[in-house]
Amino acid sequence: MIATALAALHLGACGSSQAISCGPGGVRPHPEIGGQLLYTCYARPAVNGGLYLLDVTTGAVRPLTSDRAWNLAADWSPDGGRIAFQSTRQGHSDLYLMDVSDGRLRRLTDGVGFNEHPRWSPDGSWISFTSSRAGVNGPFGAGGSYRDIYLVRPDGSDLRRLTTLSVYDGIASWSPDGSRLAFVSDRSGAFDIYTMTSDGRDQRQLTHHEGSRGSAAWPSWSPDGSEIVFNASNPPGDSAGASIYTAPAGGGDATRVTRGYDFQPDWSPGGSWIAFLGKRQGHTQLFVVRADGRGLTQLTSDAADKDLPRWRPA
Repeated sequence: MIATALAALHLGACGSSQAISCGPGGVRPHPEIGGQLLYTCYARPAVNGGLYLLDVTTGAVRPLTSDRAWNLAADWSPDGGRIAFQSTRQGHSDLYLMDVSDGRLRRLTDGVGFNEHPRWSPDGSWISFTSSRAGVNGPFGAGGSYRDIYLVRPDGSDLRRLTTLSVYDGIASWSPDGSRLAFVSDRSGAFDIYTMTSDGRDQRQLTHHEGSRGSAAWPSWSPDGSEIVFNASNPPGDSAGASIYTAPAGGGDATRVTRGYDFQPDWSPGGSWIAFLGKRQGHTQLFVVRADGRGLTQLTSDAADKDLPRWRPA
């Protein structure tokens, strides 16, 4: 189902600034896990979507944005000093860069189309993103929406289009060596995971839900490049609509990691943990688990929905 594959976004205009606390409820230190997680938190009407940073080791939560725009889908630069993210702060869905130390901002895209889901290349030379800027020149794919994958330099130059089908191609994730991108497409009749080279060639299908109920989305590579983690629909009759799975990056059978209604995974820099969103009771919260399914730990439990966790580079 599409709701499993893609988060619904209802974007609004900017309003007055208002900072809120978003995450401390139930947060406690987890030094055995360590690291920092960047995520979006929704606590309407106080904030539409704000970016927050959780120090997993100490339990401290720091807001990175405080306006009434939608700020979401953030990703780290390889050195951990900047983030790229999606925002409506100037009336359009555009991409911005922020210096995490002092909050300095720079707009990356130009207001053309709907721009979302930036991901930084491992060497920092490119940012991939999803956009509708080219328009539609054919029928929609199975999901009834249209996006393409683009590359741009961090200074906004050298824009390149990687996909050209009249379907949804988006939510790209870089392999650790920067040679390939994993992404989501509905070109075969359902949302599935594909991979391609960083110039758009050699597109291969990794998961296969076409002709059956279900979908897969939100890929993230393991640090050694051998596996891709993603969320996928569970078998019919399973009370959890979607869970976390892993599969060999070169293709092969998927292995189920979690048993709850879980999605949007991201592999930690050291490869020990997978962060993800879980909807177990009420709001979507941050969890971590080991790739073999052990060590399931809930990190947040307050009355606000979380979105798109991203580990800070080590």
